[in-house]
Amino acid sequence: MNRLNAALCGLLVAVSAPAISASPIDGLWKADATTAKLSTKPDVFSIKDGVYDCTSCTPPYKMPADGKPHPVADRDYWDAGAVKVVDANTIEWSRYRKGVLISSTKVATSADGNMLSFTSTSADNAAGKSITSTSMAKRVGPAPAGTHATSGSWVGVNDGAQIAEENLTATMSMTGDVVTMTLGTGEHYTAKLGGPQVPFVGDKAGATVALIKAGAGFVETDYVGGKAIGTYAYTPVDATTMTLKATNLKSATTDEYTLKKQ
Repeated sequence: MNRLNAALCGLLVAVSAPAISASPIDGLWKADATTAKLSTKPDVFSIKDGVYDCTSCTPPYKMPADGKPHPVADRDYWDAGAVKVVDANTIEWSRYRKGVLISSTKVATSADGNMLSFTSTSADNAAGKSITSTSMAKRVGPAPAGTHATSGSWVGVNDGAQIAEENLTATMSMTGDVVTMTLGTGEHYTAKLGGPQVPFVGDKAGATVALIKAGAGFVETDYVGGKAIGTYAYTPVDATTMTLKATNLKSATTDEYTLKKQ
């Protein structure tokens, strides 16, 4: 599961554990979407003269906006994409891996053109379950002349987001220096603090995970193809609160979340 796409999926994570807690991180936790501190680095893209151009993507790319799949290089979780213009205020993104559709996203502007909604549906997870979530963004840069209404610069906001339960939950436990985590979408690992990389079982890019201890919590680093792509710092605050700082190492963006014990 790719947990780095904040614009389309909200990038929210939470944790749960056995009834008898053995460490500060054990317990049932849920991310508070209303207080998330999302990256202020804009997503910048446009559609003009039949061409989709994402200048803020890492790395940037262009493709025909003709609704057909086109190869896109250097992506960890997908290898081709399609962009379709639905109407004057709506487009649809689709992503593929090895010729198979793995996700679709409806991108639509508000009536005043200042808000953008991303409604994404995908079964590209270890559980194979179709999940739909909606994330939101506000305009921080105008649509260039002659471009589609969805074009411009956008930053993520909390208001209006509707994130699926599976993307908000996980199971975590720490016994000694060994951490076990299972995401709500089914991906899981068991890793030793300070130990070697281990498989993130069920991850569609074949990611591996390494952990280091950080106070009462820990920092998880995810790798794809031997390269670090993201870090996740879990820090207990008190008996009912934990913070999560998620950093995308490719795009150099960081999102921060508060996790509450249920």
